[in-house]
Amino acid sequence: MRSKKKIIMKNFIVIFLIVFFSVNSFSQINNDHLKVGEEAPIIVGVDQFNNTINSNDILKEKKMLVVFYRGNWCPYCRKHLASLQKNLEDLKKRGVFVIVVTPEKVEKINETTKNLAATFSILHDKDNTIMKSYKVAFTVNEKNVTSYFGFTQRKIAEYNEANNTTLPVPATYLIDQDGKIVYVHYDPDHHERSDFKEIIKLL
Repeated sequence: MRSKKKIIMKNFIVIFLIVFFSVNSFSQINNDHLKVGEEAPIIVGVDQFNNTINSNDILKEKKMLVVFYRGNWCPYCRKHLASLQKNLEDLKKRGVFVIVVTPEKVEKINETTKNLAATFSILHDKDNTIMKSYKVAFTVNEKNVTSYFGFTQRKIAEYNEANNTTLPVPATYLIDQDGKIVYVHYDPDHHERSDFKEIIKLL
């Protein structure tokens, strides 16, 4: 009987520690993100196909889906973007223009585009301007990236511009033609991503 109680207690402690460290891993990331009903910040840039992107012009004719990703080095990002490409035509049919934003440098964006056969617009976020305006940017350090910090540090040194240690929370925003945010997926846990099929159901 005592042995059984010890096993139960040991399992409880293990589960508690897993939950504690999972939560603590993301506790330093600012959770004060943009909410449904707020005005979406303007996005301006040039995508990997050399198209000039201006969200004000896009919203005159379409809704807009804005997706942030960390880099092609992240397997969860690759899976998420592959799902986006798979659902892209259904989003387009419902009048949605997709913009994907990343801190990874242009040559890495080109690799991402080729590897995923991506046809959506990807913007290199110069100076982290878009990420900051959408409140998804955070500086990578040992407090907010407690797991695989060394690996993440090496990857952003390779994929981001020199001295840029910023990553985005991989958030998703759906913006109506009036410029207001109508859907938000924001989770500092980078394993959790928006479901594009669920977004399509909302349209």
